[in-house]
Amino acid sequence: MTNYYTQYEMLNEEQKAAVDYNQGPLFVIAGAGTGKTKTLTVRIARLIKGNEVDPNRILAVTFTNKAAREIRERINQMITPHQMGAWLHTFHAFGLRFLRQEAHTLDYGFTFDVIDEEDGLKIIRDIVKAQGEDTKKYTPRIIKGYISDRKNQYRLDKEEFLENIYNLYEQHLKRQNLMDFDDLIMRTLEILETNLEIRTKYQNMFDHILVDEFQDTDINQYKILKILAEKHRNLCVVGDPDQSIYAFRGANYQNSQMFIQDFNAKKIVLNHNYRSTNLILKAANNLIRHNFNRPQAKNLSSEFGLGNPIEYMRCDSDFEEAEYVVYRIEKLVRSGKYNYGDIAVLYRNNALSRIFEDVFIRNGIKSVIYGGLSFYERKEIKDMLAYIKVLIDPNKDMYLKRIINEPKRKIGDTTINKLEAEAIIRDISMFDAIDLNRFNGPTNERLHDFKKMIFSMQEKLDDVENIKDVVDIVFKDSGYFDMLMNENDDIAKDRIDNIKELKSVFASNHMFYQGNNRKVLQQILDQIALYTDKDKNDSTDDAVILSTYHQVKGLEFKAVFMVCMEEGIFPSERVFFDLRELEEERRVAYVGITRAQEHLFVSFAGKRLQYGQLKFPKVSRFVIEMQDKTKKALEPKTQIQMQEMTRHLEGFKTGDKVMHATFGEGIVVTSKDGILKIAFALPHGVKEIADKHPSLKKIK
Repeated sequence: MTNYYTQYEMLNEEQKAAVDYNQGPLFVIAGAGTGKTKTLTVRIARLIKGNEVDPNRILAVTFTNKAAREIRERINQMITPHQMGAWLHTFHAFGLRFLRQEAHTLDYGFTFDVIDEEDGLKIIRDIVKAQGEDTKKYTPRIIKGYISDRKNQYRLDKEEFLENIYNLYEQHLKRQNLMDFDDLIMRTLEILETNLEIRTKYQNMFDHILVDEFQDTDINQYKILKILAEKHRNLCVVGDPDQSIYAFRGANYQNSQMFIQDFNAKKIVLNHNYRSTNLILKAANNLIRHNFNRPQAKNLSSEFGLGNPIEYMRCDSDFEEAEYVVYRIEKLVRSGKYNYGDIAVLYRNNALSRIFEDVFIRNGIKSVIYGGLSFYERKEIKDMLAYIKVLIDPNKDMYLKRIINEPKRKIGDTTINKLEAEAIIRDISMFDAIDLNRFNGPTNERLHDFKKMIFSMQEKLDDVENIKDVVDIVFKDSGYFDMLMNENDDIAKDRIDNIKELKSVFASNHMFYQGNNRKVLQQILDQIALYTDKDKNDSTDDAVILSTYHQVKGLEFKAVFMVCMEEGIFPSERVFFDLRELEEERRVAYVGITRAQEHLFVSFAGKRLQYGQLKFPKVSRFVIEMQDKTKKALEPKTQIQMQEMTRHLEGFKTGDKVMHATFGEGIVVTSKDGILKIAFALPHGVKEIADKHPSLKKIK
């Protein structure tokens, strides 16, 4: 057991003030890396041990099961077994515990079940089908999003069709004694607002209420807290408004200001950072200062000294940026002070990971997508590549099975299995088996429509001048684009961005291969296959983290690369004229900076091949705001550093041995104007390849 008094004495003065304050509402504004969890847990232990508060009269809520478990474990180390018993829950777990006792007042049985996301979608799908409605305009996921928004008060406007499905959905749940995840909050609030007896019971039940990660609360969660704390008013919330980055999930940034106003809360600011060096913290302070709508200013500092200067790098292109990141990572690891797992590469959206994945694989650097799939493993990418493989050769049954009913064409598993069986019996492909006409009229017609679509796309494929346009042909002619547009949620938007980024793969590679369009496509697909196969065979126990900013909130790394820091990417062009959303983007950047402990690298490109189009972006305003002098962000690195970079990026000369992902080992015969003439073993022979081609690597 950890001695509580020892833990208390280890706190700094700001933290002790937050632990000791017992005169009503308190807002502990805890900056990144300032020890908020330790402060919160010691405060709870003090209430139990020092103030002798009955632990059963303490409620502490947070957002994730992991955080709740960590808080419970830390507290239990500071108290004796008979002092345990505080309510330590996530918001939804508290709601479930509450409703197990009180849901009968809404005519639910005590044994109600909580359905998951997939169950909810199935119920909606069945309701829509029973209504004889078309699910193309309103997919089950769109309808589920509407229902969730209505339940959480994120959306007040009503649409007649969606509202009708919402009502039928609610009737179904009630009839079956079911609740969904959103009900755990909504029904709890409903009972507290409408039932005076139960409201009074729970207001009397808790002497102290504590909230972790308060900046992530939504409007309903805040209303619950406000009701529960109305009598004793001992509500202590811990959070950092500058790290409020989940508006897309319903987090209400205004909750911080409302709490201060509603409760006249005392504010204690934790400024002492235990994670980062002061130059990193200075950049974070400089950046977030440009947000005007802040309930309390902070000025983070640490005892780790100034630390390493932040390195700002303007690269000529997106490819050079990826190579720059590789160069810096290799240098860090070669120093012997860092492992690959100490390093994170952060970007604004998932589609940006692709070029870093490719270049890392080429250079033998192990990496892992944190909290997600690598680019080529994402469903929409595998679907697009499967379509292209079928266009090249329709007799590839494995890929045809993947896409024949994707998006939905009413060609079900029974039909697909029967088609496959017919093909096996006659030793032909499934594509050819369609012509056997073994199905009833409507099914037969749908199969032939699919075949006509493939033929049509093949004709367009053969005629395109730029191979990247094949992605557009497949995306639109297959109906995939319409499917994602109809879903119209953040997941669908990410998937569209990923498919657009696939165009960049073809745009940056097609000029290096010869032959007709189908042959060029096949060679590019071969290259992708080699990349992904090599990626799968590598262990990721010690691997560089590739991640969006949102995925790594709460984590820390010895070295952080903030990449693609350009206007239109970060901040996104969609927020340019919306101050509220622009400030949230700035908070996302603030979270990124404060993940870094020792090294921070910030990079941007003068030209970027994005979604198949060559763009010439400006440096992000956030890069400029991070610094005391704007001029520094726009200056190139010193001549010595750039020469060092050039040797790494180009570095090919006559006689060098090289490795190509497709052609194998070769020797550079000549090098002129960025084009290498390389002699490979037969049957490949001599090839001309750009010195920056991602398949090419110098070997010793």
